[in-house]
Amino acid sequence: MTTARRRFGDSIPHSLGLTNAPLIVARTAQKSQIGIARITCGPDSIGMTPRVPAEDTFIAAVYLTKLKHHELWSRGKRMLAQPYAANSMRIVNLEAEYSAKITCEHESVAFHIPRSVLNEFASESGGRVSNLTCQPGVQDPVIASLVHAMLPAFENPHEFSALFTDHVSTAVLAHLAGRYGDLLPGRLRTDRARLSLTQERRAKECLAAHLSGDISLADVAKLCGQSRGYFIGAFARTTGLTPYKWLQVHRLQKASAMLLDSSLAIAEIALICGFADQSHLTRHFTRHFGNSPAAWRRAHNVPPGNSRQCTHYVS
Repeated sequence: MTTARRRFGDSIPHSLGLTNAPLIVARTAQKSQIGIARITCGPDSIGMTPRVPAEDTFIAAVYLTKLKHHELWSRGKRMLAQPYAANSMRIVNLEAEYSAKITCEHESVAFHIPRSVLNEFASESGGRVSNLTCQPGVQDPVIASLVHAMLPAFENPHEFSALFTDHVSTAVLAHLAGRYGDLLPGRLRTDRARLSLTQERRAKECLAAHLSGDISLADVAKLCGQSRGYFIGAFARTTGLTPYKWLQVHRLQKASAMLLDSSLAIAEIALICGFADQSHLTRHFTRHFGNSPAAWRRAHNVPPGNSRQCTHYVS
C-alpha cells in the first residue's frame, strides 16, 4: 500500500482527499513559510471529513463560492453550523483537531499559517501576536482582493515568481495580524524608515539581477542588513513602490528599451526580461503602456537593422 506524498501546507486538502490540489508555498522570512491551497470540493467530497491532526497552525479559509450550509466539528463535537457567502472568511487554529461536514460543492482558498510565522512576523516589528480570530463568515474586501490576485498563480504558476507570492502572502499576513490578531506594537521602527543610498542601490541591483523574480524578499532584505518587514516599508517609502512593483516596472521598461533593437524577436526579449513567454510579456506590456510590444515597436518607427538605446529605466 502506497501513501500519498505530503506537502507543506496541505493539511486541509489532505483531509479532503485532494492530493493534487494546487498549492503555493511562500517564504515570509528566512525560515518561515505560508502554504496557500486552492480547494475544489466536488461531489466526492460531500460528507464527514477525517479529523485533522492537532498542530499549532492557523487556517484562514476564504470561500470563493456561496455555501448554503457548512458544519465544523472539533474533537467529535459540532462547533459551528452556518451558511457562508462568497468571499467570506473563517479563521481557526488546528490545535482543536477539526473535521468538517461538507454538504455541498464549493471552492475556497486556505492559508496555512504556522504559529512560528506569526511570531517571526511580529518580532520584526518589535511586537507580538498570540492569536488570530474573526467572526465566522466575515466579509473582508482587502483579503478577498488579495485572494483573487492569487488565483491566476494557481492556473499558470510558471508566470508568477517567488517575489510575487512573497509580496501577496506578506500583505495577507500583515492584514490578518493587524485586524484579527491581538497585535501589540511594542517599539515600532518602521513608520518613517527609509533606505540609505547604499541600501537602495544594493536592493535595486539585487532585484535587477533576478528579473524573473526568483528571489525572496527576505533574501533582498538580508543583503541590506534589515529584517523583511522593515525592508519592505523602507523600500516603499524610499522609491514610492513595493519591491515587487519596482521589479515589474523595471522589467517592462527594460523590454521597451530592447524593443528598439529590431534584431531581437519579441519572444527573445520576453525571456531576457524575465517573462514566461511572449504572451506573458504582451499582457503586462499592454496593460502598462497601452500598446502591445509589436505596436510599440511600430510606433517608434524602428527600421530593419537599426538599434537605439532607451534610458528611461525606473530608479
